[in-house]
Amino acid sequence: MTIRLPSVRHPQTFYDVFSVVAVAVTIMALVLTLRYGSVIRLEMAVFMTVVFIWAGWAIERILAESAKRSQRRRRKPPWNQ
Repeated sequence: MTIRLPSVRHPQTFYDVFSVVAVAVTIMALVLTLRYGSVIRLEMAVFMTVVFIWAGWAIERILAESAKRSQRRRRKPPWNQ
C-alpha cells in the first residue's frame, strides 16, 4: 500500500486540504507556545490568513475538477455508443 503525500500545488482530495491546514495549525500552536509577543501573534495571524485563503482556493479547485470529470462522464452514455 502506497501513501501519497499531500500536495500543496495540485491538491486532488480533501485529504490534501485537511492535512495542510492541520500542519499549519500545529505549527502555529507550537510557535505561540514557545514565543508569545505582539509581533509573533501578528505573524501567525497573517500565516493563518494565507493558509485559509489557500484552503479556499484548493477546495474550489477540487470541486471544479470534480465537475469537469462528471461532465465528461455525462456526455456519452454507455447505451448510446
